[in-house]
Amino acid sequence: MNLRTKSFKKSLRTHFKNKRMSLNKRVWEHSNERIREYLTGWDVFKQAETVHSYISIATQKEVDTLEIIKYCLAQGKKAVVPIMEANRRLRHSYLTDVNEVKENDWGVLEPVSEIKANVQLLDLVLVPLLAVDKHGTRLGYGAGYYDGFLSEIPSSTLKIGLLADGFNVCSLPKDPWDVALDGFISEKGIHLL
Repeated sequence: MNLRTKSFKKSLRTHFKNKRMSLNKRVWEHSNERIREYLTGWDVFKQAETVHSYISIATQKEVDTLEIIKYCLAQGKKAVVPIMEANRRLRHSYLTDVNEVKENDWGVLEPVSEIKANVQLLDLVLVPLLAVDKHGTRLGYGAGYYDGFLSEIPSSTLKIGLLADGFNVCSLPKDPWDVALDGFISEKGIHLL
C-alpha cells in the first residue's frame, strides 16, 4: 500500500468512526433491530448451519451481534467467533453460550473456552466494517485481521457486512489483498453486490 492510500484510508476510518459514534441512541437501536430482522428473515441465513460472526463492541456502536449469535444458538445453528492473536491473525472457535465470554487485551469479547472450528465449513460470515462500497470493498479497522481470514475461506462462503445506512458509499480505496464482500445488510434491507 502506498503512503497516500494508507493516509486516505486512515482519514476515512476516522470519518466513519466519528459518524457512527454520532448516531443517536434511538437511531442506532432502530438500525440494529431492523438489520437483525432482515438477517434472520433471509432465506440464506435460515438455511445456514454454521454462521461466523464477530462479537460486537457496543462502545463502538457496532451492529449488536450478540443478539444475532443468541438467535443462531436458539435456532440450533453452530455459531463461530474469532479469537485475536498478537500477530494479527485470527483463530476461530465455536461459541455455545454467549455468557461464556471474556474481554481480551484489546477489549474484545472472546470465548472463555476455545472449541476449534474449521473455517472451511462456514456457510455465512458476518464481517465487521466501518464502510463498504458498491463493489464490496470493505473499510475495516486497519489491523488486517479480517484480510487474512477472508482470504483463507472458500470463495463460495458468503461474506456479509452489517452496518447502518449511510455507511455504504460509491467507492473506497482498494488494496491487492482486499477480499470483496458479497453484500451488506442495513436497516434499509439486504444488498447483494
